[in-house]
Order: sequence, then structure tokens, then C-alpha cells
Amino acid sequence: MQRLDRNYILLGLVWVIAGMVFGTWLGATNHMNYGNSHAHMNLLGFVASVLFGLLHHVYPTLRNSRLAVAQFFVYEGGILLLIIGKILVDGGQETLFLQIGSLVTILGALMMLILFAKDAPKTA
Repeated sequence: MQRLDRNYILLGLVWVIAGMVFGTWLGATNHMNYGNSHAHMNLLGFVASVLFGLLHHVYPTLRNSRLAVAQFFVYEGGILLLIIGKILVDGGQETLFLQIGSLVTILGALMMLILFAKDAPKTA
């Protein structure tokens, strides 16, 4: 998976389309109780994924680390769990998806911080 920049941006675009479709459903059916899920889908799914992809594009040395691929899967898996959990909680159900997904997502973001601090050139 050498093209992490492309994969992050591609997944980010999938997240934004999913968020738009979900948001359209929210508005059309007046299910505003899912507004937080919609926001998390767009901010953590779309915005953060695209920003991580842009970091990989601007700093291609990030891709050379063994941590890079693991970070990609940890972060994106965490977002998926978090969003599923958030939708269930917003719908009135109790679930561990949200708590587990939140922790995994934070771990993925922390891994990106470590990856960037360790492998990004000190000068651009």
C-alpha cells in the first residue's frame, strides 16, 4: 500500500458522499437526532482522512515507515466503528462500538502524530 495519500483521499471522498447521503436523509425525514453522527462522519471521516492523505502527499517519506500502513488501517477502522456506534447511540441504543471506535480513532491519530514527528523532514 505505497499510495497511502491516494487511498486516504479516496476514502475521505467516500466518507463525504456517505455523509451527504446521510445528511439528505436526515433532512428529508426530520431525524435530526442523528446530527452528531452526520458531523462525525464528515469531520473525522472526510476532513481528517483527506488531511492525512495530503500529509502523505506533501511528505512522501511518511509512506516509507512500517507504521504508516498500520496507522491507516487503525484510523479508518476506528472511524468506521465510531460512526456505527454513534448512529446506534443517536438512535437510542446502547453499544460499545462508540467507546471502542473512539479509542481506536484516537490511537490512529496518535500514530499519525508519531509518524509525522518521526519521519517528516525537518525542512520542507
